[in-house]
Amino acid sequence: MKKMRNIGMHQYRFKDNPMEKAYAKEWEKINPKDLGILDYILSTKINEPEPVSDRDREVAATVIQWLGSPVGQHFVLNVLKGEG
Repeated sequence: MKKMRNIGMHQYRFKDNPMEKAYAKEWEKINPKDLGILDYILSTKINEPEPVSDRDREVAATVIQWLGSPVGQHFVLNVLKGEG
């Protein structure tokens, strides 16, 4: 497997939580080697990406991975149902 650039803090969970791995892999796809979604999201300029720190990448990747966890999935489902 290709080394992920956007690495969350708890990848050991991938073995028992395939949805966390799926979310992490999808996040990696939209944040390529150069500039990606995160560089746009955290930019202080409109439509001008600014490179983010490694810590920013780690925090964002951890949150995205969490969305694939059972608790994260419950959160997503509540939002989709309009209960959020």
